[in-house]
Amino acid sequence: MTKPYFLIGLAALTLGLAATDLTSAQAATWHSGTPKALRHTWFHNGRGNNKAYITYSKTKSTGNLFGLDATSKRYYRLPGYGLKKLRYQALGHGVYRLSGVQYSPKGSRVQFDGQRMTYKLKLQKKHIHFYKGYANYGRKTTFPTMKTPAIF
Repeated sequence: MTKPYFLIGLAALTLGLAATDLTSAQAATWHSGTPKALRHTWFHNGRGNNKAYITYSKTKSTGNLFGLDATSKRYYRLPGYGLKKLRYQALGHGVYRLSGVQYSPKGSRVQFDGQRMTYKLKLQKKHIHFYKGYANYGRKTTFPTMKTPAIF
């Protein structure tokens, strides 16, 4: 008589475990676009001519160095290139992994045009730290800027 109760209990336990989802949540899944907190223009305030910018929109990033206008002694943005079809992973504590397809502006070509590139960054309230390349970007420039001159 104890065997049927054991089998009924085992069947109930099996059904109960099958009904509950035992898989853990995927914390590092890929999301399309960029994190909302990242969508802004960020500036690298390097020394000399080592100044750069990067702009994140919902689906792409655009960036390049600044050029120096000799007459006005002000910096202007050079035509940007970057990544399109962006997606990201949230790795925790403000750390993100971004991936996208590299593109360049019309008339120019970057070395890996059309290839997927992935990089990691740490997003803080007022700066971004890139783990490779230019290390820190902030929200404001510390140098005089101007619109792109008519030469471009």
